[in-house]
Amino acid sequence: MINALTPNGLHVRVPETLAEDPSPHFELSDKEGYMNYYAEFGYCVIKNAIPGDLCDSIRNLWDEEIKTSSEYVYRQTTCKAERNKFNEQGFVMNPILNLQSVNPKFFNKFRKCAESILSHKGLHDPFYNILGDDPKVVQSMYFEGNSATWEHQDTYYLDSEKLGTMCGGWLAVEDIAPKAGRFFVIPGSHKIDMKKHSVENNVATNHDSYILSVLDEVKGKGTAPHAPALEQGSILLWNSKTVHGSLATQDSKKARSSITVHAIPNCDRFMQQQTRIINTPTTKFNETYIYSPKDQVKFKYRLIKGVEANFPSLFYMLKRWAIVSVMFFSQTNKS
Repeated sequence: MINALTPNGLHVRVPETLAEDPSPHFELSDKEGYMNYYAEFGYCVIKNAIPGDLCDSIRNLWDEEIKTSSEYVYRQTTCKAERNKFNEQGFVMNPILNLQSVNPKFFNKFRKCAESILSHKGLHDPFYNILGDDPKVVQSMYFEGNSATWEHQDTYYLDSEKLGTMCGGWLAVEDIAPKAGRFFVIPGSHKIDMKKHSVENNVATNHDSYILSVLDEVKGKGTAPHAPALEQGSILLWNSKTVHGSLATQDSKKARSSITVHAIPNCDRFMQQQTRIINTPTTKFNETYIYSPKDQVKFKYRLIKGVEANFPSLFYMLKRWAIVSVMFFSQTNKS
């Protein structure tokens, strides 16, 4: 075991091997096992969900199409259109947001491979069993280098309209080394009633207030985070109310190539900041429905991205104002 701390100081014992891991690793066929564990603890780990050759393919295409590009692409950390940012090891440190939306003019093979993974049976079936419906993928991300992610619940940012029914998945595209910045979850935290998104703790101007409230709640329960040992092709699934994040990298020579997926029941509507219903036109791949936000196939989204890249200060000032306005009017209408 390796000792580590979450971004806000919660102690984690990181298993170096599967034998040390307190989190069980379920077979894809063990539907009852992983569903019961998910219901009780708010997460589960399923091994060998995605074939290794498919994982290798998207890693190779990442190197071939993404890392060599100077194009602006939307990023997970900032939600902004940015060029690649590399660390001293040559790892891309600003993860891509929504693999299914990248411009096929520049990233055609990567996008097609991503769509194959997002709609693969090894993801569809666990999502279907947990959600009770075919999954609607509403967001995805690709990580290579790792930046620590603070303790949070997804529901604060995005969820199904029925809060707490969205399911997240973290797919290990390679074996994730214990010092590479493992994903962590706090077991049972999906049962904690956290403060909802509001004017007082909104993401645009009072985000720190939200993070502090999460910390206060989980510290009060005294449950230690788990950072499961994931081998290539394994996936960790978690509930949108489960508190989670990623640890800081302790060995800068290690990448943590991985894909994050968020899915809701296809029959449900998608919600952001617990107030805003988002229209989600989807494309069906196999039995999975995939929503492509700001799809770069469409001219209007390429135009918006160009404005963001060339006039960022004005664009993001207006975006922050819009978020606060939506929160204010939503809360006023409820009063």
